Amino acid sequence: MLESSKIKTFFTNYNTNIFAFIILGFCFDFINKIQIFYDIGFIRLNRILKAIFLVYSLAFIATHFKYVFKNFKFLFTVIIVLSVVFLLKKNFSEIYVNEYIRYIFILFTLPLLNYSYKVNNEVFIKRLKIFFKYFILLNAVFVLLGFLFEIKIFQTYQYSTRFGFNGVLLSQGFTPFFYLCGTTIFWISKDNKMLITVLILSLMSGLKGAYFAEFFLLTLLVLSNQEFNKRIKIKIVAFLSILFITFLLILFSTPLFERIIESEGLMTAVFSYRTDNLLTLFNQITPENYNIFIGALKLETVRLEMQVFDVILFFGIVGLLAYLTFLYFLYKRFVKNNVSKVFFVTILMLSILMGNLLYIPLSSILMFLVLMALLENKNIK
Repeated sequence: MLESSKIKTFFTNYNTNIFAFIILGFCFDFINKIQIFYDIGFIRLNRILKAIFLVYSLAFIATHFKYVFKNFKFLFTVIIVLSVVFLLKKNFSEIYVNEYIRYIFILFTLPLLNYSYKVNNEVFIKRLKIFFKYFILLNAVFVLLGFLFEIKIFQTYQYSTRFGFNGVLLSQGFTPFFYLCGTTIFWISKDNKMLITVLILSLMSGLKGAYFAEFFLLTLLVLSNQEFNKRIKIKIVAFLSILFITFLLILFSTPLFERIIESEGLMTAVFSYRTDNLLTLFNQITPENYNIFIGALKLETVRLEMQVFDVILFFGIVGLLAYLTFLYFLYKRFVKNNVSKVFFVTILMLSILMGNLLYIPLSSILMFLVLMALLENKNIK
């Protein structure tokens, strides 16, 4: 009886389990990064962890069905629509099943995350800030070590000679979203030291997406802040603009980008071949391998890392409408103040340019958590 009570307590400690999943997710992602960078064949622990958390989220929905249906009934409609679209493809290859699970993952986890926030939002918000603060400080150490001693595993790119250090973060696709979330948390908590730390780490990442996200977010936050007078706003925005343009020029003046600009053009350099890949894929589309309503049927390439095109590519127009409905719900439910509006607009803009918001589970989960933390627009203690 006592053992049963302990097991129940463990599984219903949602707040702790969510943050345990996030911390383990980062740890297992780093292990996966080691495997990728050094060509080590080993079981993908991060995938197993995500599968466990997905089952955990489904179990929560099953045991709290009335709560979920009352507060998130729209989710069932979106999930059903996307699932029907996937089934109509009649393509159950590994790549297609994997894409479907990745996209559907965030929809199943939202009710659990929101319930955990509502049960004890003070503990929830405090843990979120602690996580961002100490993980970013720890990652700053690894970025510094990587920069000083040219340690491969702490670099952003595996094979390229391109400059960039993102520490223990797994991919360049996730890094800008992580720093964007951290910047928002430290802005609302008025932690200037951590804000500067995240800004430096973003610049050290060597990622155009990180540069754009930080510049766009901080500029809008400054302009919408009523505590700053006009003169201060002009000075800060001017400084951010100079910083953003300077680092972009430095990045584009490196041999790699000079070669790309000279041979392929500026647009190719800015979008890292995404626009080129889009045009190439467009020429490959036929009625046999693609349907405008339900997306890819037999295409081998189902992701371009530009969110709108990615959704249309895999789920078609029907899937795009389903996700737009989902994002509209998020806006109505969680975006209640200037900071959350700026954050929401910035993260969507970033996803349009480089994808991965709906595709990488940790990106969307951190977005949900930050939106919840911003609900009351109070300083995070």
